[in-house]
Amino acid sequence: MKKKQDIPKKGAPPWMTTFSDMVTLLMVFFIMILSYSTIELEKFKGAVSSMKGALGILDNMKNTITNELRQSHQGRDFFKEQVEDKMTRIKDLIGNEKIADQVSIEMDGSGIHIRLGDNILFDPGRADLKKQAFPILKAVADVVKDDFKQIFVEGHTDNVPIHTSRFPSNWELSAARALSVVRYLHYVEGIDAARLAAVGYGEYRPLVPNTTPENRAKNRRVEIYIKFDE
Repeated sequence: MKKKQDIPKKGAPPWMTTFSDMVTLLMVFFIMILSYSTIELEKFKGAVSSMKGALGILDNMKNTITNELRQSHQGRDFFKEQVEDKMTRIKDLIGNEKIADQVSIEMDGSGIHIRLGDNILFDPGRADLKKQAFPILKAVADVVKDDFKQIFVEGHTDNVPIHTSRFPSNWELSAARALSVVRYLHYVEGIDAARLAAVGYGEYRPLVPNTTPENRAKNRRVEIYIKFDE
C-alpha cells in the first residue's frame, strides 16, 4: 500500500504570522520613539529660544543697572560737591563775623552738623536770640532752605543748675533755646515748619567733662543738624 502523503496547507506558515506581528510592533515602537524625539527636539529648540530671549533681557537689565549705578555715583559726587560748597559758604559768612572760634561745621554720611557756642546766640540764662545771632542763622538758612528736608536743632547746657520761674532746670533752658532758633528759621527765614524740629538735652550730652570753666563753655551750645535726604 502506498503511504498517504501530507498535503501542504495553503498560505503562509504560522511562524510567518508571528514574525510579521513582531516586525509590525517593532516598527510602531521605533516610529513612536522617532516621533517623541522630534517633539523633544522642538521643545529643546523652543527652550533654547526662550533662554536666548531671557539672556537678552538679562543683558538689557545689566546695562540698565550699570547705567543707573554710574548715574547714582555721579549724582553722589555732584551732591557731595554741592554740600562742600555750602559748608564753605557758611564758614565764610561766619568767619566774616569774627566768631569762627565758637563755630564748627562737620559733615558725615548722614548730614551736616553745625555747632554754635551759646554766647554768640544768647545771654547767660536766657533763651532770647541776641542780634548778633541773626546774621549767623541767616547764613545757615540761605544755604539749606531749598535743599534739605529735615533740620534738627538741639539745645545743650553745662551741668550748672538753673532754678528760675521760667526755667526750672537745664532741660527747659536748652529746649527753649532750640525752639528760639527754630522759630527764627521758620518765621524769619521762611523754612517750612514741617522740616524743623527742636529738642533740649539739658546737660546730659556734654562734649567734654564739666570739670573746668572752659569745658563748661564748650558744652553750652546749640547744634543744627541738617539731615541729608534719603
